[in-house]
Amino acid sequence: MTVALSSARTGANLQTDPASFDRIIENGRKARPEWRGMPVEARARILARLAELISVEKERFAQLLIREVGKPLGEARAEVDASVRLLEYFAGWPLWGRTAQVGAVSSLPEGGVLLKPQGLVGLITPWNYPLSSPVQKIAGALVTGNVVVWRPSPLCQETSALVTDLAVRAGLPDHVLTPLYEQGSDLARRLVADPRVQAVSFTGSTAVGQQIRQTVLQRQGAIQCEMGGKNAAVVAADADLRHAARRIAYGAFGFAGQKCTAVSRVYVEREVADAFLGLLSEAVSALGFGDPQSERTVAGPVISSDKRRELDGVREAALARGIPQLRLELTTVGGSTGGAFFAPTVFHDVPRDDDLMREEFFGPILAVTQVSDLTDAIACVNDSDYGLAACVFTTDRAKARRFAAEAEVGTVKINDSTPGLSVGLPAGGWKGSGAGVGELGDESIRFFTRSTAVIG
Repeated sequence: MTVALSSARTGANLQTDPASFDRIIENGRKARPEWRGMPVEARARILARLAELISVEKERFAQLLIREVGKPLGEARAEVDASVRLLEYFAGWPLWGRTAQVGAVSSLPEGGVLLKPQGLVGLITPWNYPLSSPVQKIAGALVTGNVVVWRPSPLCQETSALVTDLAVRAGLPDHVLTPLYEQGSDLARRLVADPRVQAVSFTGSTAVGQQIRQTVLQRQGAIQCEMGGKNAAVVAADADLRHAARRIAYGAFGFAGQKCTAVSRVYVEREVADAFLGLLSEAVSALGFGDPQSERTVAGPVISSDKRRELDGVREAALARGIPQLRLELTTVGGSTGGAFFAPTVFHDVPRDDDLMREEFFGPILAVTQVSDLTDAIACVNDSDYGLAACVFTTDRAKARRFAAEAEVGTVKINDSTPGLSVGLPAGGWKGSGAGVGELGDESIRFFTRSTAVIG
């Protein structure tokens, strides 16, 4: 593989030689038998060793996340910690005891089930979680005996290169994990369309994910997509309003709202709406806004000046439509907040059919509106093209259970904000937010394997 390195504002500028694509795929195919034949415990030990190496390099990774994507220091460190937990979790798969193992027939009264790796899998990962998103895919794919060709985001290539280097140091054989570096998307398209790639796992926008899904299904490959979201928070009249305001503020504006699971719309019961807005103003104002190198910062820059200009346009258009903006007195951390910085912004009394309540802007803009009761709120939550995550704040467990049962989303949080996953539970979306089985937990194993019934 030929890689050219040059200086860039966000770090490395790596490029895989397009002429090497077929060789990368064939080398991966040749590496499959040995990797698949390795005892699962040996594969798991490599993942456990990789977790150790990433943990040792925690501060180095954190600085890369700050430099490449502007992730605030606290969130950057938390992402490294989450990546270590993910690797440790999948390294423990041989001990789960809940699913059959690759290469071993599970014992059932009428026969058994033999799990087999998909083969060669393609992974396409986003810029907003440069470490943890790839790790959760890579770990599930490798422990089940697959060979991986991975196309990371062009915006976080140094992080990706360090992960690959540490995987080799952890004992991963040659050609079992190969990154594809590019500044455009030609190699990603080739990876998706190639019939030698048995399965593709993608995280990114809904528009791109739907195109990838169609291409992979047309060639009868397996597909897993985690896509966009318009994640809702519901605040019931009986909720702890101060707690709800604080958690929603963090869920909306942490990492400048650049999370697929960030809160972007709130439905608050009418009788407590004014009190909640006052507490929300306090909570957002208390968040640190500015320098991502500071431990006090929660909302740093957005990914680019172009993105900031796009968000400026969204805000100005909403104001022109007469939608009121909540007054905030932001806590600024560090020096200048120009350039790619866009201040946390809250609109209230937003019409339910307004773009602010329906479109994903992937930035620090939060829309709040009033509802009459929980029934009304659930209807609003479900009236969306997306179905990634939602949360409800209430002290009534019956209301919480009802919300979990009726919300048309992949993840429901109770008395907490929508960002953040549990490594042992599936993570996926409904409607325009997902395709195929989810990630994490047993669903990850399901995606990266195929099953054969063994009778007799």
